[in-house]
Amino acid sequence: MAFEDLKHAQKERLEYLDRLLFWDGAATRGSLVKRFGISNPQAALDFKTYLQTADSNALKYDASTKKYHTTERFSRLTGKATTDELEELLAGKKRTFYDVLPDLQRTQNVRAFRPLYRALLAGEAVKIVYQSMRDPEPETRWIAPLRFASDGVRLHLRAWCYTRQGFRDFIPSRIDPNQSFDERRIAEDVPHDDDWFTWAILQLRPHCDLAADQRRVVMIEFGFENDCLEIRVRKALEFYTKRRWGLDQENPRLECVDCRYIAMSKEEIDES
Repeated sequence: MAFEDLKHAQKERLEYLDRLLFWDGAATRGSLVKRFGISNPQAALDFKTYLQTADSNALKYDASTKKYHTTERFSRLTGKATTDELEELLAGKKRTFYDVLPDLQRTQNVRAFRPLYRALLAGEAVKIVYQSMRDPEPETRWIAPLRFASDGVRLHLRAWCYTRQGFRDFIPSRIDPNQSFDERRIAEDVPHDDDWFTWAILQLRPHCDLAADQRRVVMIEFGFENDCLEIRVRKALEFYTKRRWGLDQENPRLECVDCRYIAMSKEEIDES
């Protein structure tokens, strides 16, 4: 029976078994019992189903350890291996094998996000009180929320700021929800957001100050297929991209050797 034809619960168990065999090189019925809380007979049935699907010589049974071990004929039946899978497996083992840094991800204030999102959908401008990191005091502004963007850590709001007469990126957690959103109006006179609808094409390479062997491993680490790695992002998000990739850090691993801008086609604008 093909994996696609299995019921969801069993399919999930066999996908886990497939990952376990790939990473550990061995598995037991107890592996499934412990992970999913199923009975031994159900685990035995899952193994039988897996063995019927796998290559006949992909696994061999060791009676002394009561484990199935992979052979050189083994190949995964489900999906491509990822390090996320490894983290999941490590998290289920002894903590001496694995640990995680404390989560310092910035807070996301839902009290600010919801009215911003609703204003975006309604095509409205809203009055906010915003504390920027450039000004010592909060400032009252009228903004027209246009879209959200993630930098991989938190959500930003891109909006037309009537007060500053320009497109700005706002951090919603810096908006005071107690003093904001009481006044609304139709968002009018919002110009075309050229930076949002322009591609920034970045050409990256290992930093020239690195030794030859260091450059080689950097190319492996970042998945280079040629001498340069080409990244395409919106011009409006170029700053966040360079920061996330560490291009603005001291002694960076990568450097940007070229950046060119291309206006999006009408089709691309319509799709975005």
